[in-house]
Amino acid sequence: MFYTVNRYTVSGDAEEFDRLLREVNRHMSAQPGFHVYRLYRSESEPKVYLETSQWETAEQHRAAMTQDGFWGPVKKIGEIAAVEPGSFQLVRENRAAEVRQP
Repeated sequence: MFYTVNRYTVSGDAEEFDRLLREVNRHMSAQPGFHVYRLYRSESEPKVYLETSQWETAEQHRAAMTQDGFWGPVKKIGEIAAVEPGSFQLVRENRAAEVRQP
């Protein structure tokens, strides 16, 4: 699996930022290899957002970024938010223990 983690600090219109992220997400979620997308907003800093996505491979993610539906809205996001992108490999995952019934 391949993961992206992007941090945004919004300085412009938050509604436009959300609209643009939805546009990018519609495009990316339709691409081969896409698994899941999550968007978080900081409770202590409401202008700070964190988005994560999970892909089958890094190559599929890179291919999705070459499509027309990606760079147009991403460039506009960069005009209203500071972007700190990142790519990650999962090192460890813990899940809640299953409750066993007797």
